Amino acid sequence: MDSWAYNPIPFDEWSHWLTNYESFDPTLWFIAEDGGEIAGVSLCRFQEADDRLGWVRILGVRRPWRRRGLGRALLLHSFRELQARGATAMGLGVDAESLTGAHKLYESAGMRVVRTNDTYEKDVAAGTV
Repeated sequence: MDSWAYNPIPFDEWSHWLTNYESFDPTLWFIAEDGGEIAGVSLCRFQEADDRLGWVRILGVRRPWRRRGLGRALLLHSFRELQARGATAMGLGVDAESLTGAHKLYESAGMRVVRTNDTYEKDVAAGTV
């Protein structure tokens, strides 16, 4: 919801995109709870093309728990777990204009930008092109 590209999708479709691959390992999904509520998650995997690259697919902290260090704790926990399983590098993708300033967290944890992508969009009404 705090992303320019937020588009709600049905759970089955979301689950398919995150679990339907050969190297799926649910033990690389980490959940932080507070009083029985999910406060944050880090959903990780190894890249298919390079099994030395640990990848944080989703890192999220719900609004009431933000700015308390939970995102950093989840990120560092993910790094330790991935490294313990053989990762020699870590990666993730982020919207550089994130409304949450997520890139600052990643940089503070030692990550750096290695690639940028520009996305262009044009809304076209029927019959105007």
